[in-house]
Amino acid sequence: MTPRSEARPRRRADGAIAIIGAACRLPGASALEEYWSLLAAGRDAVTEIPASRFSREFFAHPRKGEPGKSYSFAAGVLEDIAGFDPAAFGISPREAAEMDPQQRLLLEVAHDALEDAGLPPSRLAGSLTGVFVGASLTDYGDLRQADAAAGDRYFMTGSALSILANRIGNVFDLAGPAQTIDTACSSSLVALHWACEALRAGRLPAAIVGGVNLLLSPFPFIGFARAGMLSARGRCQAFGAGADGYVRAEGAGVVILKRLEDALAEGDAIRAVILGTGVNAAGRTLGLSLPSQEAQAALIEQVMGEAGVTPDRLSYFEAHGTGTPIGDPLEAGAIGAAIGRRRGEAGALPIGSAKGNIGHTEPASGIAGLLKAMLVLEQGQIPPSLSHGPLNPGIDFAGLGLRLPESLEELPRRRRAVVGVNSFGFGGTNACALLGPAPAALPRQEAAPALPPPLLLSARSAAGLKALAGQWQDRLQATPAPAIPALLRGAARHRDLHPHRLAIRAEDPAAIAGQLAMWRAGAAARGLASDGMAPHGQGVAFVFSGNGAAWPGMAEATLRASPAFRRAVEEADAVLRPQLGWSVAARLAEGVGAEALAATEIAQPLLFAVQYGIVAALAEQGIRPALCLGHSVGEVAAAAAAGLVGLEDAARIIAARSRHQGRTRGQGGMAALSLGEAAAQAVLAGISPALEIAAVNAPEAVTVAGPAEALKALAELAAGRGWSCLRLDLDYAFHSAAMDGLREGLLADLAGLEGRAPSVPFLSSVTGAALAPEACDALYWWRNLREPVRFAAAIAAAAEAGPALFLEIGPHPILQSYLRDNLRAANASAALGSTLSRR
Repeated sequence: MTPRSEARPRRRADGAIAIIGAACRLPGASALEEYWSLLAAGRDAVTEIPASRFSREFFAHPRKGEPGKSYSFAAGVLEDIAGFDPAAFGISPREAAEMDPQQRLLLEVAHDALEDAGLPPSRLAGSLTGVFVGASLTDYGDLRQADAAAGDRYFMTGSALSILANRIGNVFDLAGPAQTIDTACSSSLVALHWACEALRAGRLPAAIVGGVNLLLSPFPFIGFARAGMLSARGRCQAFGAGADGYVRAEGAGVVILKRLEDALAEGDAIRAVILGTGVNAAGRTLGLSLPSQEAQAALIEQVMGEAGVTPDRLSYFEAHGTGTPIGDPLEAGAIGAAIGRRRGEAGALPIGSAKGNIGHTEPASGIAGLLKAMLVLEQGQIPPSLSHGPLNPGIDFAGLGLRLPESLEELPRRRRAVVGVNSFGFGGTNACALLGPAPAALPRQEAAPALPPPLLLSARSAAGLKALAGQWQDRLQATPAPAIPALLRGAARHRDLHPHRLAIRAEDPAAIAGQLAMWRAGAAARGLASDGMAPHGQGVAFVFSGNGAAWPGMAEATLRASPAFRRAVEEADAVLRPQLGWSVAARLAEGVGAEALAATEIAQPLLFAVQYGIVAALAEQGIRPALCLGHSVGEVAAAAAAGLVGLEDAARIIAARSRHQGRTRGQGGMAALSLGEAAAQAVLAGISPALEIAAVNAPEAVTVAGPAEALKALAELAAGRGWSCLRLDLDYAFHSAAMDGLREGLLADLAGLEGRAPSVPFLSSVTGAALAPEACDALYWWRNLREPVRFAAAIAAAAEAGPALFLEIGPHPILQSYLRDNLRAANASAALGSTLSRR
């Protein structure tokens, strides 16, 4: 046979893997920030198994080898393993009661990791994302077997190890492989390896990798005590002189992975990069549970070779380090042989083990070590290693080129640092991973907002929202002020919206936290809005405002603050400039004045450019329309957003439309009248045949167009009868007989225009129904200019589609009251919003 060290494969990994999200629930740490604080401070989170789990007194005995007893119940434990909100995951309370708490804990941590990655579960639904989970214990199911009559239809799925991974795939609707891997203590790092292999092979777009362990039964304590594996002192004294066994611990950790090239292309925030992973087995040893120094050294060398990492590049190594008298010296020997002795002038390699802080989380220990390695790279520091006393005299640290950090120290060569993670199971399966820092982010120039972004929270239940508000109150108080805006933007952009919602805006983070406290206490707070049940619709309706939305100086600040908006305006400008003979981008950048906006041949192209820019800026944030409609000239940008016309055709329409309408300046005016269409028709007929209904905006709101003298007579009549009649600041009589002379010229300029299949429905405010591509011709755009705006009919049709939000797209909201009145008339429920505002 070929020696083990020569038989390993000599291949390079197909690609680096990015960690784009991570979360944990570990002893003394319910979040990654707390985990790092615990490690950096060198705190010991080990206590004892709580009495609420089982009767320690009944199973405890100080003498080793006592049948049916354990000499130690020291443990790293979680505070709450019973609390769970089944509705948040679409699970019934009855099924949740039968679920192994490991399933519930892993679901919660997986959700937190997706949130950390900025990936709402809805974005992953239906994808081939894989789930790989390391787990070993079946305490919950084993305890339930004592009462065979207690189980119901959910007992088997609630207890099986396989369901730990399957449950995540089911809840988040993932179509990739879902595998629970059990190799004892190396389970979660083995799961990481197979996830990375699937990603490197291109079989998955992303992977969720985790590990979980809960201590629910006394029997594993008894079994490990009988085997002499547990520490009688109740501490994992990793690489210490007093190492006498390990301390059991519980917890869960999850990471979200993508290929590095995909993560970079998709703009994901990268926490660290996995340079290489590997798995092997010890083969035959003196005993099944005894580790092999040779196998571990061979694996570390293999992974370094495949990743192209030399020993001198390792800046820290997170060892398995359980604190056993046999395991620690063998592992130290393996690390020293593969790395420590081969580092040249790089000096002794710092090693450590999180087990000294939190205990041994058994199948989840690999993921706990991986998260520590990731945090070491992010923080640029190496935490002290808790050996709980003098170093193990049986380990030649100097000869092996190893050392244990005694205090928090700087990570050498931070930008090029590599951190290793080792894990091995008591059946002989070894796993190893190498991590490097995230690629350096390009500096971003962003204008500092006058106010922090709003905090937007949502949950599936009122109780869940209240709990979430409490978490955010603590988070805001613990987060440095410069990081708050990004944190708030992340909550708004990267969390799915659920029925119970809360929105808060205030002048600073402390005020937001104070308002959260007031809301949780049931007190009223300024700048706060909450809704017990959000609208049941889906998607966003983009509603494009028309004449009257423009204002002097509009979009000037937005051009400076939003690169996406600026790029889109410049894109529109490149197409419009040859047709207009002037630049919309330049006019907006220099601050367009009131005099220029009074000319519709200038106002309309500027309005179009602003609306086109808003759509692009929203798309960059992942906000896209489910349907589009517009009021009068707003239909041009709406048709472009829906994909019914391309940018060049939209520019052609807006240039021709505005140029021809500009010739009618001074031929009349317009007024908003608070009457329904039929009543308004009767009134207009009695005043002058030259007055026409230019727009039907809502059940009791129309716009009237006609000669100035006739509008004056209408205003006098309205004042006498108590109607609202507001003269609009327009020197044009749009959608009236004043437009008739433009027909032939407009049709000639738009000859040959054809629509195309839209990406989303375009609801016409000319017809009040969806417009087919073949109907989007020159004649349609003449009708758009001349016929009344059937805005109320278009909104009624949109309401039937059931969007959750009607979002007004324009430089200033002018349609909000019309939207509200039309939805009320249609007995429809939806939220209303706007984009830019002159305020």
